[in-house]
Amino acid sequence: MPSIYKIIRTEKQLDRVISYCKQTGYASVDFETTGHPYHSSLGLPTILGISFQAGSAWILPLAHFDSPFLKGQKWVYLLNKFGKEVIENPKVTKIAQNLKFEYKWFKKYGITMRGRLFDTMLAKYLIKEEKPIGLKSMVAELLPEFANYQEDYEGHKLPWDEKPLEGLSKYCGLDCDLTFRIMINWEPLLIKHKFYALFRNMMMMGVRVLGDSEYAGMPVNRKYLKDLVETYQEKIAVEEKALYGNKAIKKFEVGLIKTRIEKYIGKIEDEIEELEKVKSNSNDPVIRSRKERGIIAREERIDRIRARDFGNKKEIELGAPVNFGSPPQMIEFLYTHKMGLKLKVLDRTETGNPSTAEETLLKLKAKDKSGFIDHLLELRGLSKLYSTYVIGIYNKLSEEDRIHARFLLEGTVTGRLSSRDPNLQNIPRDTTAPDIKPMFVPPKGMVLMQLDYSQAELRVMAAQAGETNMIQWFKDGRDIHLAVACKKNDWEYDWALPILIKEDGKDPDYFKVKTQRKFAKTINFGIIYGQTAKKLAVSLECSEREAKAFLRQYNKDFPMISKFIAKQYRLVEEYGYVKNVFGRKRRLPNIDSPKWHEKAEAQRQSVNAPIQGAASDYTLFSSILIWEQIQKGNLPKTIQQAYTVHDSLGYFMYPKDLKKAIPIMNKICENPETQEWFNFQIDGVTMKVDFEVSAKNWGSLKTYHEETDYTRLVA
Repeated sequence: MPSIYKIIRTEKQLDRVISYCKQTGYASVDFETTGHPYHSSLGLPTILGISFQAGSAWILPLAHFDSPFLKGQKWVYLLNKFGKEVIENPKVTKIAQNLKFEYKWFKKYGITMRGRLFDTMLAKYLIKEEKPIGLKSMVAELLPEFANYQEDYEGHKLPWDEKPLEGLSKYCGLDCDLTFRIMINWEPLLIKHKFYALFRNMMMMGVRVLGDSEYAGMPVNRKYLKDLVETYQEKIAVEEKALYGNKAIKKFEVGLIKTRIEKYIGKIEDEIEELEKVKSNSNDPVIRSRKERGIIAREERIDRIRARDFGNKKEIELGAPVNFGSPPQMIEFLYTHKMGLKLKVLDRTETGNPSTAEETLLKLKAKDKSGFIDHLLELRGLSKLYSTYVIGIYNKLSEEDRIHARFLLEGTVTGRLSSRDPNLQNIPRDTTAPDIKPMFVPPKGMVLMQLDYSQAELRVMAAQAGETNMIQWFKDGRDIHLAVACKKNDWEYDWALPILIKEDGKDPDYFKVKTQRKFAKTINFGIIYGQTAKKLAVSLECSEREAKAFLRQYNKDFPMISKFIAKQYRLVEEYGYVKNVFGRKRRLPNIDSPKWHEKAEAQRQSVNAPIQGAASDYTLFSSILIWEQIQKGNLPKTIQQAYTVHDSLGYFMYPKDLKKAIPIMNKICENPETQEWFNFQIDGVTMKVDFEVSAKNWGSLKTYHEETDYTRLVA
């Protein structure tokens, strides 16, 4: 079936399109923009594509330079007319590929999506969680006659704000039409494979919740961040100076530059040799003269290079200092070059090259008498923080000094959320880089309240395994890691807890208890993540034999968990996939692989994915229920979700609302109503939530106390 598109040139035509959307009950929409973000004054929608039936699309010109509706910004009026009558009409299903993008652009113009939503990207993600999940790949698979359609329209190589209206309209019309057709394909599959409840009640609601959160963004203290940029530049310069001043590096650099120059001169000498052959074989005096001049020029060039008189960019690179970010150079220096450290190769990458990863460098540190590795690790850490969270955020600040991170529902294969621009999921802990989080501040007059699920993954695992000891410990409010340590060492919990709580180190047993709790925590999460004894030994800093003994003891102490793991192995062997309690599926075809390491990884994921995914789904679903209570007015409408990071949610709110909001949020999060929406309920274990509040910044969160008057902390 061909695709037909028409450009709307009158308000009357738009009225017809609106009536058609209402008749069919569908509107597949797609914005094309100037290429700038929605929160920028330069960010404008150029056209809006609309399809209400397969095979056709209409294009509403907006701020495009050839739009007939530019005068008096009539396009804003028309966009609002369509938005109020179609996008806000609960009887019309809204369809898009990556719907959150359209959600935020409509929101910019005061239009809120209501009713049923359908995101083809997220439908594909549930049906098959592995990438690709882009529209072009889906079209190539499901509608091959339209494959590579994006390359067939006029102006596809021009910047977004320079594309001609006709060609851009054809492209946008195809986007809408093909997205509509793909929706028709995916919806029955969602129902057939029992993903529909998860799609409707989690994913499509998540689009709304995260769309609102992203749109609002997080305020940043620009002055603090600007000072941080300078501070990090100075710290990086100090580490680079220490590295370049290292005697071993100086020696290596001399050899490195010498090797480069010798290779370069060798190539020139080869050229001279070829010219010599031509000169000696030619009887033509012109050719002989030209070749002689070429030889002389190259000889002069060799003399100049040997004198370190570099003339062009390529020659200047010969004398470039060591690049500490270059894996090949670091491999040479650490392992292979005669003027390097000549360390023993402990690990190799998948390509077979000696590893320069942090984990390997930490193991090599003791063998490095030069101190180079210490400074290299410090430089790497600072450079990563600087590029991602310091200058990286500074360069992305909006005109209102906000950062609008993106939270991806489709970011991982387990269902756990990820984020970009910046990646808040990896924001450094206060113990790692305490100067990063303080850049994020609440809006004026508000506080930041963070709720954090306590040991969510372990609670899910204990409940699913039916491990009665752990379940009882959770019910009793025990520190699960300390409880496991006590079980392992045959200690009384009531004896160990007071020792640990003091944290002053004065009790002679303090460090013993603290160390054993740390061991227990590592083993607890090692079980979830399916760590082998070898990897666990690295984490515990013990021998592999000791790690095996710890695992044996753990399985003995908690037999239901080992049975749960064995059950997951059987399920993945039988079906090739596993599911979490919410219905999310993780396909693991490598369970049939003849390669033992691929099979072992599939087994590991058969345990990890359902646990990690369910813990994340609890957090996401709680945020949806909280959002719903805000919309209904049962929570103050001024509450705004700031972020979701792993098992925590951050909200901006007025301090006067804390006493009302926190008990409601706590009730929602401790045992979310999953039976009605997903047909299951975990009643044995409550999902404990901790609350923290700060009137200053993200880095100064403190435990919430009901009796504290937080209004006094807000200026």
